[in-house]
Amino acid sequence: MLSFLSRAAWLLALFVCLSPRLSWAADWRPVDPAELAQKTPKVEPNADAEVIFWDVKIEDQLTGDDSRRILNHYIRFKIFTDRGKEKYSTVEINRFGKHRIGDIAGRTIKSDGTIIDLKKDSIFDRDLAKTKGFKEKGTTFALPNVEVGDIIEYRYKEYRDNELAYLPLQFQREIPIWEVTYHLKPLRLDWLPWGMRSIGFHLKNTPFKAETQGYFFTTMTNIPAFKQEPMSPPEDSLRSWLLVYYEEDKKLVPEKYWKEIGKLDFNAIKLRLKVDNSIKRSAEELVSGSDTDLAKLQKLDAFCRNKVKNIYSDSSEMTSAERKAVKENKNPSDTLKQMAGTPTDINLLFTALASGAGFEARFARIPDRGRHFFTPELPISYFLNTYSVAVKVGEEWKFFDPSTKHLMPGTLRWEEEGQQALISDPKGGFFATTQFSSPEASSRIRHANLKLNEEGEIEGTLEYIFTGHIAAEERRRYENETPAAIEEDWKARMGRYGSPTISDFQILQKDDATLPLVVRMKLSAQGYCARTSKRILMEPAFFEHNSTAQFPEATRKWDIYFHYAYTEDDDVTIELPEGWQLDKPSAPTSSKLSDVGNYKVRLQVTSDNKKVIYSRKFSWGGKGTLVIPAQNYKGVKQVFDFVQEQDHHVLTLLKQGGASGGN
Repeated sequence: MLSFLSRAAWLLALFVCLSPRLSWAADWRPVDPAELAQKTPKVEPNADAEVIFWDVKIEDQLTGDDSRRILNHYIRFKIFTDRGKEKYSTVEINRFGKHRIGDIAGRTIKSDGTIIDLKKDSIFDRDLAKTKGFKEKGTTFALPNVEVGDIIEYRYKEYRDNELAYLPLQFQREIPIWEVTYHLKPLRLDWLPWGMRSIGFHLKNTPFKAETQGYFFTTMTNIPAFKQEPMSPPEDSLRSWLLVYYEEDKKLVPEKYWKEIGKLDFNAIKLRLKVDNSIKRSAEELVSGSDTDLAKLQKLDAFCRNKVKNIYSDSSEMTSAERKAVKENKNPSDTLKQMAGTPTDINLLFTALASGAGFEARFARIPDRGRHFFTPELPISYFLNTYSVAVKVGEEWKFFDPSTKHLMPGTLRWEEEGQQALISDPKGGFFATTQFSSPEASSRIRHANLKLNEEGEIEGTLEYIFTGHIAAEERRRYENETPAAIEEDWKARMGRYGSPTISDFQILQKDDATLPLVVRMKLSAQGYCARTSKRILMEPAFFEHNSTAQFPEATRKWDIYFHYAYTEDDDVTIELPEGWQLDKPSAPTSSKLSDVGNYKVRLQVTSDNKKVIYSRKFSWGGKGTLVIPAQNYKGVKQVFDFVQEQDHHVLTLLKQGGASGGN
């Protein structure tokens, strides 16, 4: 992926800002006795803790060609319950990209007014979490001696280098807040036509008011906690926030605005896009033997992604010295020679190779529906600030993302599928819809060959085959992990079978996104089946054993959002214990799930009555149906509850010679 500063911020960064700074307060704010005496929550009756105030002062700095944004955060909490103490007394501050955190201070204020300061040796920089393969780095500290009834507060500075463009201001968070205040001093140069604007989302009008030293502030009060639900739309589409940005001080007509942006993109890329003889020769060699246009482009895509190292990606496994040794690429030929570059360089190389192979290729801006839902009616490039490549194949435009790891050739991240992309053009940008993957393109294929004994223990071999977006997520999860760590993670994932033993673990094709990801192992699990003196109760849907309801809640507030269409395809063979046989076996029920999905199951028993063969195929997301309104939640819940009920279908085994109907 590739992000650009807005043209406004780019121009502003060329000049020195002469405005005075607003210094960070040297002392803590006085504590209101009423805050100490507060015994119950103010905003939400059942809150475990609430924020008394969340105050942020924002300063933009320009020095020559270098820009920096400094955010001064000051937060004060009131703790009401033990759960609130456990959750909020330890603070984690995420550090995104090259952002830096500094000047941390904190303290605990006891109900009698006693103050205990945070010690400097209690502050640590560390990896905070790993979600879907991405490590979050940051700073953490535990405020001292926190008890119910205490006030805790902390402050810190956040330094963001080379950032002046768009600034999202969050008002609603996962905790109720008494008051949120943002102080902001816009950059102003009399001769520059750009000024600071703001637009709010899911909130009432919050105008900025003037204060001292040229600053403006805006405040909201009594803000309820943002309560996320599983499988909801992106948070920016739900919670209250404000976008602050620099833009030319004139009325913007969406159609004209996007045409201009697309034209500027085309001209900017044209300066760096040189298709020389070395590019043409390489393109011819790479596409040789391919008989279709799509196959040719997939080869070019695979080459750029797998052979050219992205110096900004951890998955490139480059050392710090190797990254520093990569010289600036002035054109695609330089990238080809070094076989390394920035995401921009890799996208430019793919564009040049596609052009060298005879295709019309353009840079294109694509929205990220993992962060927000884009509409062209809103003329703000903040929602359309990442780039991929559009190539014309026949009469249609196909989109490629050669700088992102772990994608199958010719595919996009799920966040970019089915979106309105702005294609750059010398006459003005225009929109085209990105391709959408079918349910079969992202599959979870599972095979089990198992043997059951009369104690209810099951053992055998398992194989998992992942494709498409599912494979990409699995690969990101295990990026840079050791084989031992991956095996341990799979042991934890198999916890639905109690305390299983796994052996002969293998993960295959982990680093080759042109092929499916494969996981194999042997498994032994006690207590898989319920057992009485004369009966064994067995679920043939081995891979759904002990699965929980997808939508357990009776009601729902937010729409249901499936990230991508997918298919689950299971084949299970279970050898029955000697001397036992099925008692009047019945099969689960299959069902066509309207136009969105399908659930098909089949149960067979071998002619010798010694094996059960079970197959299950569940698909969801047909016709691109990924967002389902909250008012239709009851119907969706019924569908998934039905699937879960069939997945837990039970077969009864009787010991030969035993009477049906016994215990």
